[in-house]
Amino acid sequence: MKKSYWQYLKNKWVIAGLAVIIIVILIVWARSGSSVPIFETAAAQIGNVIETVSVTGTISPIAKADLAFEKGGVISRIYVKVGDAVKRGDLIASLDSGNDRAALSSAEASLADLSRGLTPEELAVQKTSLDNAKKDALNAAHDGLVKAQNALFNYTDAFFSNPQSSNPTLYIRTDTVPIQTALNQERLNITGILNQWSADLLSAALDPASLISRSSGYLSTVKSFMTDLSVVVNALNPGNSSMTQVQINAVVATMNSGLSVLNTATDSVTAAQTGLSTAQSNYDLKLAGNSSQSIAALAAKVAQAQALLDQDTLVSPIDGVVTRADPDVGEYAAPGQSGFAVQNNDFKVEAYVPEADIAKVSVGDLASSTLDAYGSDTDFPAKVIMIDPAETVLEGVPTYKVTLVFVNPDSRIRSGMTANLEILTHERDGVLEIPYRAVTDTSGSKTVRLVSPDGKTYAPVPVVTGLKGSYGTIEIVSGLSVGDKVVTYVK
Repeated sequence: MKKSYWQYLKNKWVIAGLAVIIIVILIVWARSGSSVPIFETAAAQIGNVIETVSVTGTISPIAKADLAFEKGGVISRIYVKVGDAVKRGDLIASLDSGNDRAALSSAEASLADLSRGLTPEELAVQKTSLDNAKKDALNAAHDGLVKAQNALFNYTDAFFSNPQSSNPTLYIRTDTVPIQTALNQERLNITGILNQWSADLLSAALDPASLISRSSGYLSTVKSFMTDLSVVVNALNPGNSSMTQVQINAVVATMNSGLSVLNTATDSVTAAQTGLSTAQSNYDLKLAGNSSQSIAALAAKVAQAQALLDQDTLVSPIDGVVTRADPDVGEYAAPGQSGFAVQNNDFKVEAYVPEADIAKVSVGDLASSTLDAYGSDTDFPAKVIMIDPAETVLEGVPTYKVTLVFVNPDSRIRSGMTANLEILTHERDGVLEIPYRAVTDTSGSKTVRLVSPDGKTYAPVPVVTGLKGSYGTIEIVSGLSVGDKVVTYVK
């Protein structure tokens, strides 16, 4: 039985042959079609080329002050609450200032007292004090001589033969002969000093101040002699002397007793001398009236007391709104611990611009901004007021902080909001522009593909470009005319 026509077509070799024939026909048809290139164009036209830098920033107040007391104390009063509007200098809070007010009043009273003249009664009081000090000085000078004689005659002279003669001789052992000779000479000199001291006390020519001063000098010489002698006495021991330890202890006690008597005399004379000097100075000061230096010193104390009192009050340093008032009345405020804050109603935006774009931005540039809180349709105009000269590295990338302020105050703006900024860095109005993708840059030379009048072909034409916009266009300075069509894309 014969195979049907369709069965014959099912033969695989027949199917393969038909496929080859169809492919060849398609290739021939494609090659015989039109060879005209297919491309997209754009016309050069007059427009505005705009360059912008897009960044995101954070809003903060232009001025903000965290307030704290300079010194610690108990809060006695709070004058504001959060949300209150304040002016510069308005009271915020105050500490208990009772002690500081009393200190100021005392300083002011002292200044007032010093500034006025001295009354006769007050001058008489000072004169009496001076006279008493002179009497004390005379008494101390007499008493000093008596005690010095007592220390010498009753104690140290026990170590000398003929102590009050012109040839006193130390009879206890010394390490060397020169030491003994020196002590003998010192004792001889002491006799002369005691005689001169007695003569001074009988002299009417010496005033009490001179007499007490000389007496102090005489005592100093006597003490020097007794100290040198004490060194020799304390060096004695049974091995270097013919004395037993009991005898040595006795002479050491005698020496120490003499020094004790002399020290008592020295203390009395020194106290009398100091008292007389102080009384004389006070009298002279009162008699001459208070000096300008003294008044200035007390005036400085008044100013210091006023400054301490001022530290009890916290005031706002700026106009603005209270944003924090944490403490309560009666709480202790530690010095330097912030408990109040004030910020003004003017806000700024701080944004960080990458180094690739920072050269485009200049102080004075305007910007449009939208806030996430109000959507992209609400614009809040801003202006660049500062560019930080130093970089800030964020996530390993150098950036530069740019600060902007809002052009118009707006009550909707809040600290901490996010601002999306479009900073207008450059703009060319009424210039020839084309899409930037139509420009080809080859080795620094820029060209465009100018479409022929019939629209079927194009050829490269050199151009000079200007500002490159942020929205896909570029300024053409020369090389094209209005209406020229350039290739933007070839299919």
